[in-house]
Order: sequence, then C-alpha cells, then structure tokens
Amino acid sequence: MVCLKAMQRSYMDTSVPIAALATAPGESALAVIRTSGPGAVGLAASVFSRPAALAAARGLSLVSGKLVDPASGQAVDEVLAAVFRAPGGPVGDDGVEFFCHGSPAVIRRALSLLEAAGFAPALPGEFSFRAFANGKTDLVKAEAVQELVRAGSEGARAEALRRLEGGLSRALRAAREALVGTLAEAEARLDYAEDDDAPAGGLELAALRGVRDLVAGLSASYAAGRLFERGARVVVAGRPNAGKSSLFNLLVREERSIVAADPGTTRDWIEAGIELWGLPIRLIDTAGLRIASGEIEAEGVSRSRRLAAEAEAVVYLVDGTSGVEPEDRAFLESRPDALRVWNKADSPGCAQAPSGYLRLSAATGEGLPALADALRESVAPRFGRDDGDARPARDIQAARDIRVASERQKLLLDRAVAALDSALAGLDEGIPLDALVIDLREAADALGEITGEIASEEILEAVFSRFCLGK
Repeated sequence: MVCLKAMQRSYMDTSVPIAALATAPGESALAVIRTSGPGAVGLAASVFSRPAALAAARGLSLVSGKLVDPASGQAVDEVLAAVFRAPGGPVGDDGVEFFCHGSPAVIRRALSLLEAAGFAPALPGEFSFRAFANGKTDLVKAEAVQELVRAGSEGARAEALRRLEGGLSRALRAAREALVGTLAEAEARLDYAEDDDAPAGGLELAALRGVRDLVAGLSASYAAGRLFERGARVVVAGRPNAGKSSLFNLLVREERSIVAADPGTTRDWIEAGIELWGLPIRLIDTAGLRIASGEIEAEGVSRSRRLAAEAEAVVYLVDGTSGVEPEDRAFLESRPDALRVWNKADSPGCAQAPSGYLRLSAATGEGLPALADALRESVAPRFGRDDGDARPARDIQAARDIRVASERQKLLLDRAVAALDSALAGLDEGIPLDALVIDLREAADALGEITGEIASEEILEAVFSRFCLGK
C-alpha cells in the first residue's frame, strides 16, 4: 500500500509533507528518518513525547524525546530530533530528522507512525528534488550528490565532491551567460535590421570560440569521468601456471582465485575492485592462454582474449623458470602496450629477466611495488592525467581538471558543441543573422538543461527517480 501511494504522486506535488528512511535498511546502531514539507514540524510533533518543545523549536536546533504512538500512548523509541525551518536547511522546507536506534522493528514502527500522522512516503530522490525546486542546488550538484553516494573509490569520491562543490556548475553558468549575451546582441541587431537577411558580422568571435572550446573540453572529459565511476579494467593474462591467480590474490589481498599446479585451473574470469593511489581498478584474472584441451577451457581462453583486447591495461605474466614461449610472443605482438612481468623470481630456476620485463615473485611479493607503480603510470592517462600526474589519494581533490560523469550531461554538451560549430561555420560563411540566432539559442538551451535552468517535468522526474530513497 505504501508503494502504491508513492507511485500515485508526482515530484511536482511539493505541497505534500514526506518522510523516508535516509540510512541503509537493516540492523544498525543508528537510523535517520527524514521528514520535510509544509507543516512537517507540527506533524512530527504529534508523534513526539514533547510536542510543544518540538513545535516551538528554532531551525537548526536539536530536541530530545521519544517517538510515541498517539493512539495508545506507547513509547516506540528514544530519539533526537533535528529541526529545520524554511527557507533554511538542506531542503529549504520545514522538516524534522529523527535519529533513532537502527533496528528494523523501530524503523518500521516509526515510519508507520509518521504515515498515520499525515506524511506521504517519499519518492526516490524527492528530498533532493525539493532542494532543487527551492533553489538550494542545481541539477549538476544534485546529480553529484548521488555520484558521491555511489562512489566506490577515493578517486570517484573526490571527483563527485568537486562537482558537488560547484566547479562544473560555475563553468557551465559562465559559458551559458556568454552565449546568452551574444544571443541578446544578435537579437537586438535583428530588431533594428532593415531586413532578416542582415549579415551576422561584428559578433565576438573569440568569445564564441572560447565557449565552444570549453564545452568541447567538458564533453571530452566524460571518458575519464566515467572511468572514475566504473574503474579501469586491468586484465591479468599469461600462459597456464604463469602465476596469474597468485598475483591476482596478492593485489586483492585475499584468496579469491584458486591457485593450483594443474594447468587450466582457472576456466573463467574473476573480477575484484582495488585502488592504486585513489584510481579505481577492476582487476580481472583470466584463464591461461594456450591451445585448450576441451570445450569449456576453450571458451575460457576465448573470453580471456576478448577481455584483454577490451581492457584499459593488461599485465602479462611470463613464467621465469620456463622463459618466453611462442604463445607469449603472439599475445604481446597483439597487445604491445601490455606490462611485461617476469614471474617466479623467488624460484632457484628463474632466469634473468629480459629487457623490458618487471621482475616479480607473486608468491612472496618481491617486485610488487615496482609493478604497482608501472600499472599506475599505465592507467593514469585514461583518467585524464599525465603519466607523472597520478598522485596519492590526499592530493586528488586538489587537481584542477573538471570532469563530467553523467551520460545525460555528456549528450547535452555534444548538442551544444554541434550548435556552436554550426554557428561558427555560419559566421565564417556570412549567413543571415536570424539563422545564427537559432544555433546560439540551441546551444544555450542545451547548457541550461544540464544545470536545470531549463528542464521539463519529464526530465526532472527521470533524473531524480534514479536517486536513493531518503536522498
């Protein structure tokens, strides 16, 4: 019934007071239940043991008490209530956040009391939507909140936080203001032109090209921005018994892959996430590359080759006790950028590593720091950094580059670039001013959609419906 009520509402129903669990469901020390909307403080007070104290509380203040069932007078839990008053607080509406004990029973009962008091179950991302509607944030920052919630690495956290702090929003607003200024000048000339075929000369070409280059640069940053979210795929490849699974386990720091002397033990790929100086890595252990002895192993080898071909980086292991085999040479010819590793350095039978190979013992960890540094330098450019620019996690936030990680933003940036390219080409060709205005307006509207200055109800609901409940 609760879900049905939520689905029947729209995000545009901002007059409805809402409530939701803001912390993860399940057993925990604490849980946070958020409420917001017109009359939210009074409704919250109706299920509080000190209703007058809560109803009279100033914004940004705390009140201690209990959640109480008004029908029976039974106490449900001891809580701390944080009070917000419009237009202050994170949402910009009146609201109360209850900090209660995090048992499923307490959470269920508390939400039931609030719903009976008049709160509707919040839609996913509805608190963030109301903050946007109340001018507390723009669409870029709102999306950055969700990106920060989902950040799985130090790099992704720092990237999302930079967007939340407004660097991307400021760049987009400045670009749009410049376009709107040029558009206003063009339209003013049209108003006073003798005919609609007046040439478009005299507009600030340098400024227009600067906006175009900025927008194109932001669009190009999407590949790196997206990589911070999903992680760079790094495939560990090599012949059977080269030590791939041992290296995989060493990097992951747990026994994820089975290590055995029998060739072909790994039949399918295994993936785990790691970080190198804050850069997120999707490490993939693969089946040994050789002529397979059966259909299952053949499929595993085929998948290994496909994964290696698509990966951002490959770590290729050679068994130092047996040396480079024809299969090794064939693979390295197909992927010349692979990091070449001479494994089993701890074995008495290990030969001297050839030039271009990193000496390693996956069994003891000897040579691992050098391999980690080489891998970091290999993947760093994929994240929009020079080889020497990969840095410790504490310094990542200080990087000046602004990147986008949202596909929605990327598509709109591409739309703006296309319109600006058309406008610049038209200026070179001396097209009529009224035709130029169409392109400038298209570019300005695309940038406005990114920040939410121009956005339809359908677009807004599509964006915020992907958010977490309680956010």
